[in-house]
Formats: sequence, structure tokens, C-alpha cells
Amino acid sequence: MSKVEGRNAKDVAPGFMDAPGRSVREGVLSYATGFALAAALTVGSFVLVRTNLIWGPGIVMALVALAIAQIGVHLVFFLHLTTAPDNTNNSLALAFGVLIVTLVVGGSLWIMSHLDQNMMPGHAVAQMDLENLAEANAVRAKGVVGPLAQDRFGAQVSGVVTTVQCDTGMHVEAGQVCAEIDPRPYQAAVDLKTAELRAAENRLESDQKKFGAARTALERTKAAGARRRSAGRLRRSVERLEALVERDATGVSRAQEALASAKTDFAQTRIVSPIEGTIRERNVNSGQKVSAETKTPLFVISPDSTHIDATVDAAQSSRISVGDKAVFTVDALPNLTFSGTVTKIEPPRDGAEASVDISAPDPDHVLEPGMTATVRILAQ
Repeated sequence: MSKVEGRNAKDVAPGFMDAPGRSVREGVLSYATGFALAAALTVGSFVLVRTNLIWGPGIVMALVALAIAQIGVHLVFFLHLTTAPDNTNNSLALAFGVLIVTLVVGGSLWIMSHLDQNMMPGHAVAQMDLENLAEANAVRAKGVVGPLAQDRFGAQVSGVVTTVQCDTGMHVEAGQVCAEIDPRPYQAAVDLKTAELRAAENRLESDQKKFGAARTALERTKAAGARRRSAGRLRRSVERLEALVERDATGVSRAQEALASAKTDFAQTRIVSPIEGTIRERNVNSGQKVSAETKTPLFVISPDSTHIDATVDAAQSSRISVGDKAVFTVDALPNLTFSGTVTKIEPPRDGAEASVDISAPDPDHVLEPGMTATVRILAQ
């Protein structure tokens, strides 16, 4: 008796159909059970991604679990892959097939991904060809790193510094607040000048109404042919009010100027960086009293760029123009390459070499004044 014949229908897995005593009805029931489980797992996968019952990042793992369960249902109920001894060869064949497919598909994906990461894009190849062509036609020049341009800024008004927000070595943007002076006295001045302007405007408005009324009365008196004495008195009143209105208008103008000046002083309590760059010196601390007349700057800032003073042969100078890209190296830093832009060209005189100014970013401030540079200008 074979091992299969010796098995009872209750001793085998659901997908095993060859055991004695299993009827067609039981086989159909096995298929129906597998179909119901597969359908339930499929519907569950769609419901899973729309529910809030599972933590968002855990949905992927839940889908993977359902997919594995789906594979198990198909293998057992439809492919009849069980743990029966007669299914050993089928199991080995399936495992070998899965291995081969995994190697072929996974290896192909790995090769394509590796090639995609390491292959230079077509536009990059074309750009490199253009750059190589430009390098071949580059204009050679010798230059030197120019003196370091620094900007010094400090207090425009006097007062006590309440906060300091910039420190040595810090990168700042143009317009960034580096320190603040106590604004309360200057805010009080703004409020006072605002009140004075409002009072001056009210006086002007009141005197304008009086002037208009007096002028109307004078015109009526003249039209009625009143006595000369009465008309003269009204005329003098109109002249006096007209002069008063002019004086009030002058007062309003002065009050407006005073308010504008007070607002300017208030705005200058915020000490801001005039350029983008790196703070080189800080000469102020919180709580320190500063004066607008002090000569020592509160901050010294260096821009994150430098310039190269280069000379070009007179015969080659006509090939370059402002805006051309420049690539250069310096003798002191042979392993670094810098790039910049031509910003100014002084044509040669009396057969001398042309002078070229090149602006180059230097955010790390590694270029020091006096370094000699070898420059290649990529003429367009």
C-alpha cells in the first residue's frame, strides 16, 4: 500500500485531492473555500488602504502580510501544493522556479539601476563636449587676488543696545538685523511729532475756514455797495487770515518733516547688514551704550566674493566680453578650482596688455589678497 493510499482524507491539507475517501463535493468545496479566502484577502487589501484603523506607516507591512497570505491560499487550494510526501518534487520545482525568477528579475533591475546611476545623461555629455570646446578656445591670463573688500557699519542713532544677533564668523544676508538699540525714546518722539502734526493740521483747517468765510463776507460787502470803512475793515481781516493760513501751512510742512525724521531715527534703531557676507569683527555687546558719532564700527563684514585683477594679451582681448565665464586656480591652493565672471574690461593702450576684473564667489574665504592666479576665460 502506498503512502497516499494509507492516508485518511482528514489527515491531509485542504488542497490535497488524492486521499481515499474524498468526494467530488469535498473537492468543489475546497475550491470554493480557496476562492472565498482569495476574494476576502483581495477586498481586504482595498479596504486596508482606506481605513484609519491602522497606523499609516504600518499599512505597507499589512499589505505585504495579506499578499503573502494570498500566495499561500493559491498554492494550497488551487495548485494543491501540500506537505504530502508526493508533493516534495512539486515543492522543490516551485522553489527553484521562484529562485530563478527572483535572480533574473532582481538582477535585471539591479543592473538597470546601476547603469542609470552611473551613466552620464545625454545633455550632460553634450554640455561636457561644449565645455571641452570652450576650454580649447579659452583665453589665458595671469592675475592676482585683489585686496579684501570690507564694509563697516554701526549705529546711526545713540542709545543702549538691547540685543545683539550677529557674531564673528556668522553668515548674514543683506538687510539682516545684527543689533537693536532701545527704541522706546524714539517711539515716544514719533508719537509726539505725530500729535504735533495733527494739531498743526487742525489749526490750518480751522484758519482756512475762517479765511474762506471772511473772503465771502468781503465779496458780499463789495456787491452791496457798503461804506468804504466797513469794506476796509473786512479787507484787513482777509489779509490777516490769509497770512495766518500761509503760516499754518508752513507749520504743517515743518511738522511733516519732523515726523519723517523721527520715523527715520526710529527705523535706525535696528542696525542691519548692508551686504551679504561673513561677520569679521563684532565690537558691541548687549547693554552697551553707543553713539552715532563714534568712529569705531560696531561690525565689520566681508562679502562672500572676491575679485581677480588679471591681464590679457592685447591680441586676445578682443575675444572676450563682460559676462564671460572664467575658471582659475591659485598657486597657493593647487588642488582647488574656482570660477567667476568677467565684470570689467579696460582695453589695451599703447600696445600694453588689457586689464580684466573678474568677480568670483568665495563663501569659505580661502582666497587671500596677493595670491597669484592662472586664469582661463571661456570666450563666448
